[in-house]
Amino acid sequence: MKFKAICQCLVAVLTLLGMCFTSLAHADKLADVLKRGYLIVGTTGSSPPFGFKDEKGELQGFDVDMSRLIAKALFGDPQKVKFVLLGNEARWTALQTDQVDMVAQFATITPERLVRVGFTPRYFDTGMTVVVRKDSKIKSFANLDSADVTIATLTVPEQIDLVKRMAPNAHVASFATVDQQFLALRSGRVQAFLVDLPIGMWYGATSPDARAIPGVYDGFQNYGIAYKLGELSWKQFLDGFVTDFTTGYSYVQYTALYRKYFKINPPPQRDYKVMGAM
Repeated sequence: MKFKAICQCLVAVLTLLGMCFTSLAHADKLADVLKRGYLIVGTTGSSPPFGFKDEKGELQGFDVDMSRLIAKALFGDPQKVKFVLLGNEARWTALQTDQVDMVAQFATITPERLVRVGFTPRYFDTGMTVVVRKDSKIKSFANLDSADVTIATLTVPEQIDLVKRMAPNAHVASFATVDQQFLALRSGRVQAFLVDLPIGMWYGATSPDARAIPGVYDGFQNYGIAYKLGELSWKQFLDGFVTDFTTGYSYVQYTALYRKYFKINPPPQRDYKVMGAM
């Protein structure tokens, strides 16, 4: 009886170990992506210039083009990528349930989010600004703190908290997408909308009815590519890609992409000059 019990215990242990090894093998996201033959990216289609649809209905944007470069690095073909359009909160669930391999959706790195998902080093250094109508009496950030002002945010807790802290007398209205914020501004439902600085600059430059208030609204933030926690090989690949893209051999591609959508050069590749350079 003792021998039979020992055998049963051994079988149970081996079965458990087998399940663990199977789980570990499945957790090799990089191998899974390469085997599948294409990349699945969560992004947005309503937040220019990071992700938006052009007049032909085709997805364009900084994050979209960057994802295509990642597909090219993986498969030698920038077209081997499938895009899944996601809402703000849906980004994290999509990663955790393996609906997407990564999220490239101007996602700000915050301590609270790092508990839920992993982030690469930053690929974009930015901050927040506020967009108002061109004929608005709001000339500075200080003018926002008024009971006569309603400020539109995204349905992102950090943005809502920022407005409540910076403009406690103003009202807050939250929307699912940036284009909904802009429509609320144009219709007069809100008097301003809080948005990431480069997006605000884009609206100010492309819309005859809007302007961005100069400056950064309370501090800076970093965008990173998000991935599911625990996927070490995938993390190593994405971290290496972003580091090279923003500071290394591929910086020339980063510069071209930055200039394409923002008409200016990106931050310097290095914070020092090459010895002997003029």
